[in-house]
This record gives sequence, C-alpha cells and structure tokens, in this order.
Amino acid sequence: MNSLKGKRVLITRAVEDCAAWAAQLKNAGAIPVILPCISCEFIDEPTTKAHLMYALMEMDWVVFTSRRGVEAFVRFVEKTECGALLAGTQIAVVGAATADAALKLLDRVDLTAEVGTAESLSQTLAYRVKENASPEQLTSRILIAVAENASSALEDNLTAAGNECTRLDVYRTVPVNTCRVKQPLSELRADKILLASPSAVTGLLNQIKLDTKVEIFTIGPSTSRAAQVAEMAVTGEATNPSLEGLMETMR
Repeated sequence: MNSLKGKRVLITRAVEDCAAWAAQLKNAGAIPVILPCISCEFIDEPTTKAHLMYALMEMDWVVFTSRRGVEAFVRFVEKTECGALLAGTQIAVVGAATADAALKLLDRVDLTAEVGTAESLSQTLAYRVKENASPEQLTSRILIAVAENASSALEDNLTAAGNECTRLDVYRTVPVNTCRVKQPLSELRADKILLASPSAVTGLLNQIKLDTKVEIFTIGPSTSRAAQVAEMAVTGEATNPSLEGLMETMR
C-alpha cells in the first residue's frame, strides 16, 4: 500500500531546492505543494577566508554536514592562494547527498556516517582518529564547515574526544520575512508538512497561520526541537537526514 498516494505534501525548502524533492514525491504518488520558507546565503567575509587559508594548510580532516556546505567551501577554496584542498586532508560527511556533493566537487569521501546524523558522524570520526593515531599524533586537527546557525554538537563531541576542532561557518539559512497578512494553512489543503531546518520552522510560521491540524515531519533532532519550541506537534522525524528518510517515516 502506498500511503503517500494522493497526499498533498508541503515542501518548505529554499526555492532552488524544492524542484528535486517535488519530483521524487510526485514519483511516489504524492502531490507536492511548494512553499519556500528559507533562502540560503554563502558567507563571503575576509575573516572567513583568513581562517580557511590556515585550515587548508593545517587540517587533517574536513567535515561537512550538507551539500550546501560542500558547495560553499569549494567556492571559498577557489578564492584562496591554495586553490584546492590538500591531497592529504581527509573528508568526512553526513548522509548520501553530502557524500555525492563531495565526490562531485572534491573528488573523494574518506568517511561517511553510518547513521546520517551529526552525533553519528562525530562518534565514527572520533573512533577512526583513535584507531589510526600514531605515537607522534594521538589526535587530529579537524575543520568543520557548516551553516552559521548549525548546532555545536559536532565540535563539542570531537573536542571532548581530544581532537583540535576549528569551526568555519560557510553559509547561513535565512527564514522568509514575516508577512503582514498570513495565509491560512487550510487554503493550501496540505496533508503533511516537511521541515528540513530550524529556519524553515520560522519561515513557515512567518507566512502561514496554522488554522488546521496536519502531520508534520522533520529531517532531524534540531528541526524537531525548533518545531516543538514553536508548539508544533511533530508527527515523525526522518530515519536519516534526507528526503528518502522523510518518505520512509511518512510511510
């Protein structure tokens, strides 16, 4: 039984990211409803470039938690004197979509989290570092390239494991502005809402009046927490941080 067939599913991602999800949902029999709730901005600041120059020369690992993080990082690297990631620097990622982006833009992935969460990646990477440590270097220098509003879970866990972590905010997600007159959710006739970031929660509430109950599905723990703080009842959380994970949970 296809539990998505005929269901109207509201997509709240950035406008440039909605089409791919809409196509997959349509193939699964759902009716995608697009409502962009965030925009994404690359952070292009002199201090970021300076930090990156140091990181490119010193880091043993670079960690990514999203496709957009990989894209933003590559844009920065191309502007530095190095122009590329050193061959000896290893790459760790969360999830299949991030791995695909790293393979496409950086030509390699050295470690992918078994479970697509920051918690899983920090545990897996900490174990790998410890396993491969030499007497001369027991810990690793790790660069974490993430969104400005991402949680500190990765660096906290990896630092607690004895590693030297540098966080580099390479992009930010921005909720859409608050509308003077919000559209009632009932007018969209959505059966389910997909939320893929805490910013999307804010962006949704900035433009939509929740005048009817629908099922709400989140992509991960931080998004679930943001929804719950906003007093939105979360129906389910993705089994892994991807559309596939969301679809599996919806089913």
